Amino acid sequence: MSGLVYGGKFEKIMNQLSAPENVAATAKKFTDLEKQYGPYSFGKFVKLTTPQASDYTNWDADAGAIPESIQNRLTEVIATNFRSASPMPMMLKVGENIDSTHELHVRTFAHNGRLYIGLHMLCPNSDLT
Repeated sequence: MSGLVYGGKFEKIMNQLSAPENVAATAKKFTDLEKQYGPYSFGKFVKLTTPQASDYTNWDADAGAIPESIQNRLTEVIATNFRSASPMPMMLKVGENIDSTHELHVRTFAHNGRLYIGLHMLCPNSDLT
């Protein structure tokens, strides 16, 4: 599976929702969704928070291909950030790995005078599958 499944529209929407100007409102919506639907897990609210939810009809199958350890780490980082009193903007970048594995790199970085949480997800190289 290539990074195209998670990149593109999902990456763009995630980055818009967690941009500096939107992160507080997204965090509020996130906590409201948790109250209504229970604790967050990676991708749980994608169909509820995206303008074109019909674009994600295969989301459960696609997201299910991500190893559980990476899903758990994404859940931990995203949920902790959105539950915090001062959520930080996040930047998701999805690409292909050099091999046939998934990887996730999480780090903070500064951009335009703001601290961000960077999520760099690498998906199996499509040339090797």
